[in-house]
Amino acid sequence: MSWAGTILRVDLTERRIEKEPTSRYVKDYIGNAAIAARIFWKEVPPETRPFDTRNILMFSTGPLTGTLLGNKATVASKTPVRANNPFAFVGIGGQLPSEIKFAGYDHIVIKGKAAKPVYLFINNNDVEIRDASHLWGLDVHETQQRIKEELGDPEVQVACIGLAGENLVVYALILHDIDNTASKKGFGAVMGSKNLKAIAVRGTRGLKVADPKEFLGLYDEFYGEITKGRATALAKMLHTEGISRQIAEGYRCAYGEEVPDELPLSPTKEWVSKYMAGPIGCAFCPIQCHQNFRVPGIGNGGTVCVNYFGLLLQFMYNATDFELWWKRTMLANRYGLDTLQIEMIGGWLMELYKRGIITAADTDGIPMERGSDEAITILIEKIAKREGFGELFANGIVQAAQEIGKGHLDLADQYNNEFPYGWNDYAPDLGPVAQYRAGDLERVPGYADAYGNIFSYADILGVSPREAQKLIDQWCNEASERLMGDPNLWRKPKYDKRIGPWIIEKETEFILGDITGHCEVMSPYLEHYGIKFGTTNDNARWLAAATGIKYTADELRETASRIRTLIDAYNVLCARMIGEKPVVAKPIESLVSFPQPGRPKGAELRMIQEDYCKIRGYDSKTGIPTRERLEKLGLKDVAERLGMPAKHA
Repeated sequence: MSWAGTILRVDLTERRIEKEPTSRYVKDYIGNAAIAARIFWKEVPPETRPFDTRNILMFSTGPLTGTLLGNKATVASKTPVRANNPFAFVGIGGQLPSEIKFAGYDHIVIKGKAAKPVYLFINNNDVEIRDASHLWGLDVHETQQRIKEELGDPEVQVACIGLAGENLVVYALILHDIDNTASKKGFGAVMGSKNLKAIAVRGTRGLKVADPKEFLGLYDEFYGEITKGRATALAKMLHTEGISRQIAEGYRCAYGEEVPDELPLSPTKEWVSKYMAGPIGCAFCPIQCHQNFRVPGIGNGGTVCVNYFGLLLQFMYNATDFELWWKRTMLANRYGLDTLQIEMIGGWLMELYKRGIITAADTDGIPMERGSDEAITILIEKIAKREGFGELFANGIVQAAQEIGKGHLDLADQYNNEFPYGWNDYAPDLGPVAQYRAGDLERVPGYADAYGNIFSYADILGVSPREAQKLIDQWCNEASERLMGDPNLWRKPKYDKRIGPWIIEKETEFILGDITGHCEVMSPYLEHYGIKFGTTNDNARWLAAATGIKYTADELRETASRIRTLIDAYNVLCARMIGEKPVVAKPIESLVSFPQPGRPKGAELRMIQEDYCKIRGYDSKTGIPTRERLEKLGLKDVAERLGMPAKHA
């Protein structure tokens, strides 16, 4: 129940379609990214490069995907962005995840390479590999429109690549609808390497849950909390302005700024109110956390919270250059390029130009001046098309720095060849384990960023900023109390032995969404924003009603630990067998995207790292899972492949 029941396998080289039951993986891995990780472990050797035909690209769903309590899918592969090409997965939303389930599939496993451009059409039981030569060279919006016209069905859901993916630019993304993306890890380039332009899905088979009455009762609790409970403020904020004000205006009050008595004017709110057509989002979700903007002369499109980082960082333009930011967004999306990677590259080039390290001659006669519409437009087009100086960035900023900028990679806000997406990606409390993580978004270990919402919440709730601060403090207190039995633990910048278990539980709660298909926005990931559901216990209740299997909270924790440990072990082997050294040109703490003052340092940080490794069952010096831990999780084959001596040896 609530699993579609089938894994679809597509071999593009052999043009072969096969199907197998999902059930063989369900007991130990449940679904979504967890099953994807196990399939990768079994089928893709660690030394495989992302563009090798033996690499696979997976679209995966969970048992809650396609129900009222979930619509998340993950896309998984080996990332071409990072050194040693580790296994990574990213989320994708919209209607596509549910459509995959309604067509009868839990996972789509794609391997090989087509002899010429193709797209995959899935219409319930019927699966076709179709010619896409006429689509090659089209942007992501043109591609979706043409496929729907060709199939004669506007309800077909399409995920596709643009020119960046076709040209194997490592910062290429996969886009569905107007703004739902699988970004950050270069999977658009992996898709392009297979000559796969798009996946089109039409599903009309529906989905059953084990206990409809119980499930609807649980959804009523969920919906009631959003419309009448603690999550109402967040829901209203997302519906009217998203998290735009918090990010674009620099997380005001989040890191030490005194909270004022009066609500200040907000240029971000003014612009959003003028051009936002309404909220958009994923199927069945009452939150609709994306924003649809219609800006005359630029275009109609969608965005989500992370895209506002361009305004926060101000690498290429000022925080109030909204039209330029929106033009960058629309153009990058059309070409299928990750907007944050464009911010990283553009900001670097503009800094080099300002310092006189490069001239317009280095960038095809275009001065890389900050705030220049022409410079930003040419930058995006050149990279996507791999033309002129854009060719230098095909494999990322690290390789480009060998050809341009006289090696001044220290001026780039990059980490291992990509934009460092904040504390979530590279939390130093992981210690040596961090070197094997692929930068997948995992958790929020601190609550300070909730203060960035003080002005928005005050505005929405009709209270003063200081009253809004008290409300956020209350939520953080309750979260801290729930997790660690101490309402004030979140305030303490010093070492505490309870921090390690806290970090592990937050990782668990986050990764459960990547297993079940419930979105992290509506989970304890944003508990400090007012969310009160999506805990491990909640997931156990939801899964029981959906699947008929009564998982305990501890069983879910063990499954979460199993996938986390399996992925880390696989990526250890990738590092061993490929042997590349990640390039980090400046200390991680100095990167602009790490506004985390007051965190433990030195000896206190090392104690947190050791606690984390101990709880995870990893060696605190190497960051590698121990044999004892692997065997306890049922991963004896993993221990043997890592070359660990048997316990009795």
